[in-house]
Amino acid sequence: MEKFSPTRINLLLLNTQISVLKSGARLLRSKRDALMKDFFRYIEECLDLRSRLNSQMKDSTRKLQFARAFLGDTIFSTAHASKRDISLDIKIKNVWGINIPEIEKKAFVRSMDARDISPIGEGMLATDTAKNFEKAVDAIVSIALSEIRLKRIGEEIKADTRRINALEELVMPYIRDNIKAIERVLEEREREGIYRLKRYKHVRGTGYFFCKKVACPFRSRAGKP
Repeated sequence: MEKFSPTRINLLLLNTQISVLKSGARLLRSKRDALMKDFFRYIEECLDLRSRLNSQMKDSTRKLQFARAFLGDTIFSTAHASKRDISLDIKIKNVWGINIPEIEKKAFVRSMDARDISPIGEGMLATDTAKNFEKAVDAIVSIALSEIRLKRIGEEIKADTRRINALEELVMPYIRDNIKAIERVLEEREREGIYRLKRYKHVRGTGYFFCKKVACPFRSRAGKP
């Protein structure tokens, strides 16, 4: 790290820096505390969404097994006929300086006409199976968004913790040590200056009395000034 020469200007500069760093550390702690609240809230949300997704997948898988038992392999041709590509509109939202993706909610559960299958030809069992898996897709998108948000916030919390530790355990102690070293040097200089001043006054006073004892050129012949 940078070495500072023991001057009063550097002492004022270091005192200003330590004050700014303290304010920065307080702000980082406030930011981290706010992020921690959001982090724990999103943890509960993720756990709830994960539980719903597991329940939805179990229900969908059970209905798929029933449909396959009653309809045979024709259920796969029905699924192939009604397949589609899903597009997601993702926007970036800035929260506490963190770029968090936001997915625009869409209706993933389609109507009967949108699936391009006939309810008479395929039956309600195939339709219900398709509907359940579309609900599972909706749950997957929701939990993906929540987990990405949770991951970004967790990474920012770790980064803020590293910044706070670096400030409080490395930078600020180093600056305080420099402040103490400069203060010691300045105090020594001040004591030396006081000592020189006292010695100068003493030498000057001694010279004055010596001048009075010896014949002084400023005194008159009669002994009067």
